[in-house]
Amino acid sequence: MSARKTRFDGLDVASMCSHLKRTMMGFKLANIYDGSSLGVSGGSDSKGVYMFKLADPSGGSAATGKSNTSSTEDGGEAESKRAMLLIESGVRFHPTTHFSQSSSSSAMPSPFAMKLRKHLRNLRLENVTQLGNLDRVVDFRFGSGSYTHHLILELYSQGNLVLTDGEYRILALLRTHEYEVKDGKKDEREGVEKEEVKVRVGNVYPVTLATTLSMDDRTENSGEDGNKSGLLSMSAENAFEWAKSELVATQQRARTVNSQQHGGKGKKKGKKKQLDENLVLKALLLRPGSGVYHYGPSLVEHCILFAGLEPTLKLNADNIEYTLPSGSWGDLLESLRDEGSVVLGNLQSPDSAGSGYILYKPKETKESLQEQKNDAQTAPQNPHSDKTLLEFQPHLLIQHKNQPHLTYSTFATATDEFFSNLSSQKAAARADAAESAARERLAKIHADQARRVDGLVREQDKFRDAARLVELHADDVDRALGVINGALQSGMDWDQLEQLVTVEQGNENPIALLIHKLVLDKDEIMLALPDIDNWEDESEAPPIVIVTVNIKESAHGNARAKYAVYRASKEKERKTIEASETALKAAEAKAKQQLAEAQKRKARIQVLPQRKSYWFEKFAWFITSDNYLVVAGKDAQQNEQLVKRYLRPGDAYLHAEIHGAATCVLRAKRRRRKDGKTQVMPLSDQALREAGTFTICRSSAWSSKMVTSAYWVESHQVSKTAPTGEYLTVGSFMIRGRKNFLPASTLEMGVGVLFRLGDDVSVARHANERRDFALLEQAQILADEEERETERKTPETAEPAKGEVDASSEIIKLSIDDDSGPPSHAETSDSEEPADEEGEGAMSGQVEEAEPTEDGGAEKSVSFEPDATPQQPKSPSQKPKELARGKRSKNKRAKKKYKEQDDEDRALAMMALHGGESSKRKKGKGKGSKIASEDSEMQQKAASETVALLVKESKKVAENLDEGVKKILAQCVTVKVTKGSESVRWDKFDAEVLEQLGEMETLEEQIAASRRLLDLSNSTRVDNYSASLAGIIRTIKKHGVVFQSSTAVSGDGKQRKSKAEKQAEKEAWQEILAEDGIVDTDGDDLDGAVDDTAELAKLTGKPVGQDLLLHALPVVAPYNVLSQYKYRVKLTPGSVKRGKASKQSVEMFLHNEGGKKSQVDETKKREQALIKLVNENEWVQAMIGEVRITSAGASKMQKKQKGKGKGKKR
Repeated sequence: MSARKTRFDGLDVASMCSHLKRTMMGFKLANIYDGSSLGVSGGSDSKGVYMFKLADPSGGSAATGKSNTSSTEDGGEAESKRAMLLIESGVRFHPTTHFSQSSSSSAMPSPFAMKLRKHLRNLRLENVTQLGNLDRVVDFRFGSGSYTHHLILELYSQGNLVLTDGEYRILALLRTHEYEVKDGKKDEREGVEKEEVKVRVGNVYPVTLATTLSMDDRTENSGEDGNKSGLLSMSAENAFEWAKSELVATQQRARTVNSQQHGGKGKKKGKKKQLDENLVLKALLLRPGSGVYHYGPSLVEHCILFAGLEPTLKLNADNIEYTLPSGSWGDLLESLRDEGSVVLGNLQSPDSAGSGYILYKPKETKESLQEQKNDAQTAPQNPHSDKTLLEFQPHLLIQHKNQPHLTYSTFATATDEFFSNLSSQKAAARADAAESAARERLAKIHADQARRVDGLVREQDKFRDAARLVELHADDVDRALGVINGALQSGMDWDQLEQLVTVEQGNENPIALLIHKLVLDKDEIMLALPDIDNWEDESEAPPIVIVTVNIKESAHGNARAKYAVYRASKEKERKTIEASETALKAAEAKAKQQLAEAQKRKARIQVLPQRKSYWFEKFAWFITSDNYLVVAGKDAQQNEQLVKRYLRPGDAYLHAEIHGAATCVLRAKRRRRKDGKTQVMPLSDQALREAGTFTICRSSAWSSKMVTSAYWVESHQVSKTAPTGEYLTVGSFMIRGRKNFLPASTLEMGVGVLFRLGDDVSVARHANERRDFALLEQAQILADEEERETERKTPETAEPAKGEVDASSEIIKLSIDDDSGPPSHAETSDSEEPADEEGEGAMSGQVEEAEPTEDGGAEKSVSFEPDATPQQPKSPSQKPKELARGKRSKNKRAKKKYKEQDDEDRALAMMALHGGESSKRKKGKGKGSKIASEDSEMQQKAASETVALLVKESKKVAENLDEGVKKILAQCVTVKVTKGSESVRWDKFDAEVLEQLGEMETLEEQIAASRRLLDLSNSTRVDNYSASLAGIIRTIKKHGVVFQSSTAVSGDGKQRKSKAEKQAEKEAWQEILAEDGIVDTDGDDLDGAVDDTAELAKLTGKPVGQDLLLHALPVVAPYNVLSQYKYRVKLTPGSVKRGKASKQSVEMFLHNEGGKKSQVDETKKREQALIKLVNENEWVQAMIGEVRITSAGASKMQKKQKGKGKGKKR
């Protein structure tokens, strides 16, 4: 059986790249997480593991075969394709469903994850490429045009993850290292002068050193021709000669090294292993010069077996003539050419949805039926609990067909299942080890106690038998004692006495024969007394027992002393047994506790997809009785994050003038107007009071039992700008304006359980559970006002003529207020949607630095005019967009402050502010930083080779296209340079996208894609031709030319998405971002603000028997909010710590009440099972400290726990 496989090889990379191209192309990157934050660990730890959340808001089934559906306010459903891509540096990459976001983890993402978010978020995954000749290096291309970025994953050696710009200049990487180069090639020999090529930020990624790509590959027409080298292009005779030369070289090298080791001066302690002169056939074919080494070990072994040979056949220069003659090489070469190309073709084909396989070996059956019964009761429903998984394979090769294996629909599913079970098997092995250690410890204690008791029993038998024999031979014992005492009284020396005894024994004196040894220094002698009572065979001499007696006592006195010792030993045995029973009970209790903990950990090992926590679970949170979400920070860092990222216009900021008061945010509800915009609804008084109670109870007022009140302000009153001369620490904010104080709050909190509903029927059943009736009336009033306003505007609005395009819809209005990354594709106006329909690519633009604002930053604006195209004059009907009130005042203050500066002074000031980075960005067009020091000649050579191999010119790629396709594309990007002259701007296309167009199966598809792009460019403005063309190509590959033709032209030749469709896609994407708390707004009109009530409606505290429940969530809230919850416990200020209080609360939730019907019992069992699955750390993190449980049954639970404690002490 083969060893366990734990990382990807070249075949796995090829198969996974093909799968991702088929299922995830065009997906937007919503967010990036560290592996530890989602409960995913790597080989040794979670470092180097990252999760990429990808989604396509256009709808459809997910890449994993599941679709996530979110209900809208209209009662419809907006579907979105989603996938979570796991990337582990040096090990693997695949879609996964086995992750669980830890709600208790409030740690900030790693710096590398933050860097990836900054550059890649909101970009589309455009391509996935395996670099080199089946090398374990993968190039993920995100974005198009000027927003193109590459994420390069290295899966060999220590691994690496490198983020580069469009020209492969490194922006960030996991591991900085150097390649040692000699004559342009890697050289790891010692004692040779070499140059270094550094892999670091600012340098170009050296692809020729990291992969097998070389400058010779530029002249090859296709990768298939490039693979026909080495053995694949040789005859049988030439292959035999090549193999013989390799074996001769191996033999010479082995003899040289072995002779040096044998003739070396001085002998070292550890002998070095001598090199073997033999070479197995499989290792021979894996030599770099073979031409098939890129096949990898598995495929090479498959081809050898297919040719009827043994992979482990040992070869050397002496035996190859008869072991593997030239005649045998013909079948081997044919197998390498034909079978190898077939397997590679199946793996690399983009249209092939190949299966995946997991090889395993059955586990040994347990001897004890009781252990099997216990495991069946405690272990989870893991279908692979009786197997040891060994390998994952994209193709079932010959050497694997006789092994037991599992078959999956795709290789991605098999890989995900393998690694998820691999981690669970490791955890299960640790739990089994802990369980066996506890059992061994208990068995050792039992054995030790039994050994002590047996020793006492043997000692008792010894003294009892000795006393019996002394009594039985009392006369002889007295005579022997009299002789010894008489001799000593006469002054005889001890040595003379021993000689006398020896002489008398030789004379067969019966008394002397009884004396075995004299121990006179202890006043004792050892007598050899025959045991007549146990004499069974009279034909033989009776057994002799050695008995020690005291010479100062008589025979009966010695017997009494021995009986006394016997009785004392028996009493000691009784006490030892009693003490042993007590010690054994304590040891058994401790061992049982350890066993229970081990089995509990084993039962928590889940191989099924685990739930993903809500974004607000890392904060302190609760849902008000009228369905508002309240979120509070647990520390200063969370307070800072809460205000900066999650405080929206319309929300309320709550605080209290007392030490330790939490920063609390009450999230306002929103309604969607008929024009598609979002309107903020007023906050309810009840929600404000409950949020105020939450704020007070999470402050020092709780421990000091002080009744006070909180206050609330609107979001625009909260600022991070301190007054002149003052400084605000982390988590502190300035409140400007009037504070609205709330009534004094009672110090009553509670811990309850919310359940996640799993279907729409269950959600509808609880629709009125937390209904805000005051808000319903307000919503109706706003809706009536909106309808009257619409009726007033309708007669005044003139309908444009058919075929006429509104000028205002042709202008893109977009502003970016932060530098978190490229603009979201959802942030475009309606006129850009035809391009968005196909590709939704990020539009090319330049970021212009504006005057510094008051808070020290600099506002940014984005211009989306095409390159080398004169700026279009604004339409008279277009009005400039008015800035918000705060931004207008900022601009006025900035103009007044810097009115004396001209453009040159402002540029110098900005350069000084950014440390000279401004000039670097302009020179490099914003595509990464450059190292100021000059690179070495070898470094420059490696950079130039990377650019020559990977960065292709669009014009040269276009020349390889069909003339008809080329002409159509040229019409799209033809611009007027001067009057009467035109120029084709091929640089508006990415070379990779043009290559994808050329790789389409038929010329008809290429022409259809080109014509669709031409129609779009004629009907509306296209800012990113590469993104639009890539989207069209994906649509044709998915739906075909007929679908594309039917949707391309309609009526006047212009087919665009309806406003409802575009708004639905925008809302779907914003909901995906909102899952992580990312607010994606369109300017200041709050179009991007997502209402929380859609997700909150799926949580209930009053489950019924008909509900479909997915999981449970612990929540701590004011007790009046939990009044209707099925599981709740009241908390008041006290002295119980969080850990103990959480355990008591869970025990009360799991306490079974009698007198219930069977149906209710089954429902409660199901709910309690979900409560048991909640991690203990989640309960502790949700709980507040220093509490007293005052609910019904709390005193009984405390007495029960005290009784357990007293029992342990006894």
